Amino acid sequence: MANKIVQVNTTMGEGWKVTAQVREHTLIIDQPSATNEGANPLETFLFSLAGCISAIAKMVAKDQKIHLRQFDVSVKGELNPAGLNGKQSDDPVGFKTIDIMASVDADLDEQQKKAFLDAVCHRCPVHDNLLNPTLVTHAVN
Repeated sequence: MANKIVQVNTTMGEGWKVTAQVREHTLIIDQPSATNEGANPLETFLFSLAGCISAIAKMVAKDQKIHLRQFDVSVKGELNPAGLNGKQSDDPVGFKTIDIMASVDADLDEQQKKAFLDAVCHRCPVHDNLLNPTLVTHAVN
């Protein structure tokens, strides 16, 4: 299968507001201490993980012929804010841990639900990017 390119371009607005036009959707990232017009970057990051897992759950359920009545995901990340505030820390700047809890409403026992969630996480690109190093480059244009 051919590689797919996914691209997002952002624009810095007033205060801390950052917007992106993605297809017909306007996405907003902001800070609660500013105009609070959107989730902050860390919340958006965790939402991306939960959203990807939820979308992949529908795909896996279809492939495995599972009637998925409901699939809710809670994602919690823990970080030491010292690094993002420019302070010295032995902790990573990003999340130290990320916990995913999924509530699966389907005719599956607990072991089958766990196997289902494992299959979902294994196919989720956002989850994979967290587990495996991805080459990230940056430049000024």
